[in-house]
Amino acid sequence: MTRAEQKYLKECKEKQFIESIKGQKIDGKTKAEFRITNVWKNFRKSMHDKFKVDYLTHRKLNKTFNLHHMKFDPRFYTELNEEQFRCYNSNTHDVVHWLVSETIKDPTFMQRITEEVNLHIQLNNGKDVKDFLKD
Repeated sequence: MTRAEQKYLKECKEKQFIESIKGQKIDGKTKAEFRITNVWKNFRKSMHDKFKVDYLTHRKLNKTFNLHHMKFDPRFYTELNEEQFRCYNSNTHDVVHWLVSETIKDPTFMQRITEEVNLHIQLNNGKDVKDFLKD
């Protein structure tokens, strides 16, 4: 079998696999299988190339950045709609999940977080803890 034939066969198997899980409530193992397909890899690369920075921090994306699904329902995992994804570095990704989880439990949580952060900034004249370590 030629390389072109092997490539074509692989593409057909991937398409068949993706079609078989569309709209299904997939588990972690199936998500991992999906993430090794060329469809996912190409989408992830295109998102990286388009945005280049963490959506929230505006820091350069590292190689292990997370392509975050904003739609948590696993039935929509294979819907690669650019508007439903964000590029985050690992720490940002963890914080976003935590903030969303806490805000779902208590809708006033983000208001308290904002007030707390603003108070820290005010009490420290806009300096970060690292700024004080330099002095």
